[in-house]
Amino acid sequence: PTPASHPCFMRWQLLPAYAGSVALVIGLWSVGVALILLAIALLITAPLPVIRGLLGKYSVGVVDFEAEVDGAKVIGRWLYPSQPHQSSALYVALPRAGLTAAFVGTATPPALRRFLPRWVLSHWNCVAIPAKRGAALAKSCESMPVVLFSHGLTGTREVSQSLGLTLAAAGALVVLVEHTDGSSTLARSLDGSSLPFDHSLYDLGEDLPTKEYVAARREQTERRAAELRRHLTLLRRIHGVAHSRAETYEESLFTAEARGAHFVGASPSSSSVRLDGIPAADTASLLTALGERLDLSRSVVAGHSFGGASALTFACEEEELPVGKPPIAVVALDPMVDWVPERVMARAGYGEHGSYGLQQPPLQRYEKTPPLAEVPLLLVWSEEWQRLGYFRQWSANLLERAGRVDPDSGSVSPTGKVSPAGRAQWLRRDRSHACVVVGSGHQALCDVALLLPGRLNALLKNSLGGARSSELASRVNAVVLGWLRNQGLLLEGGETASTWYRGESLPLTRLPGIMRHRSAGTDARY
Repeated sequence: PTPASHPCFMRWQLLPAYAGSVALVIGLWSVGVALILLAIALLITAPLPVIRGLLGKYSVGVVDFEAEVDGAKVIGRWLYPSQPHQSSALYVALPRAGLTAAFVGTATPPALRRFLPRWVLSHWNCVAIPAKRGAALAKSCESMPVVLFSHGLTGTREVSQSLGLTLAAAGALVVLVEHTDGSSTLARSLDGSSLPFDHSLYDLGEDLPTKEYVAARREQTERRAAELRRHLTLLRRIHGVAHSRAETYEESLFTAEARGAHFVGASPSSSSVRLDGIPAADTASLLTALGERLDLSRSVVAGHSFGGASALTFACEEEELPVGKPPIAVVALDPMVDWVPERVMARAGYGEHGSYGLQQPPLQRYEKTPPLAEVPLLLVWSEEWQRLGYFRQWSANLLERAGRVDPDSGSVSPTGKVSPAGRAQWLRRDRSHACVVVGSGHQALCDVALLLPGRLNALLKNSLGGARSSELASRVNAVVLGWLRNQGLLLEGGETASTWYRGESLPLTRLPGIMRHRSAGTDARY
């Protein structure tokens, strides 16, 4: 269903039908029929996209939020398990902010950009997702893991909602971050202001990336990782205040405003939260419920492309390792590892090549294991990047060493071996994994392919070999969901989840459309 607040009859594809109806009324039969047939053709060639996740135990609630954390603004969207409902919400947050027009001017192929009218993607404002705005948290969900998700270059909070809906339906709080470093198409605040995409970095040399361009992107990655940290800090404060018994929420922790409410943290550096379109009383109860049920010991940081580099950087921070401190696991979809900052490259096991990892050498036996190999890691690659060999050797290096990590000590023995019992336990959990989504282009690992017509996806190489975008999205969602359940991070979902919890790991490469990531020059075991 489409939300009544933005009805489908406003789609531009229907305008010829309206004009044709007028022509028929005044007697211009041939003109009217031609216009109606044109509208039908437009509806077929540019249908309304369908964004869905995999079905789970829960319905899904959604809310767009804005907060101040230590003097800096954080914005994004929360998806979370909710009470059962049959409602829907808009896919695009704050549709009047002009996101679709900004996307045409920022994220479309440069060769087409000058010819495309800014309204050509406006029908995205009609797209609905199966989630209820401000829904009550599911009563049966007593503990929620946290998934922080970082979007790619020119992305926004919206562009990985299919995966977010899947994880929220399985019992997680999914934080879809909208970055404010100039890498988002349009970072939108609740007060109507926005921060546009920073095109100036392209002047440094993008086509054949110059050192200056790569350095500028790495500096952005630093800011993005810091932003992820602020989002986690916000959740920690919400969690901490919810468990504080010093004061009641209604009397001192919330102050109502016209469009929502402020959440005032108990720590000296306070945090304030505003929820879009949610009454003050509902805001207070929702934040209280979230805070009481957050399980920050099961924190996952994830991202696509530039967001994958941001997630890896966040995981490699000095204070975030070793294993046992958040994040507990990392999920990277086609990570742009070239943009990982130099100061954490050694911890990520990557060399300063700036060439999509094509010059990365195999890791020698005498070389120290990168700390990133000690964190449960899922690398999901598109078939497009796998064919090009992007970061293939880096991926093989990490997983080769991840297979030798002793699950009891978190370190590698001098011989690189562990006990048979320890290895059996570790492999059963499928601790780290790299796989390829068959038939996918780079943009099929997020929602972009779902938003575009099939033939256009084939032209842009978002899908390969005739694969349907909905099928590719299901493959991505299934492999991420299965791996997180293998780690014991998502335990909801009925009998299948309880089977995994007993130690029977789901073989990820037996999922439809998933294959192992080919190694290059190593004996990596995966």
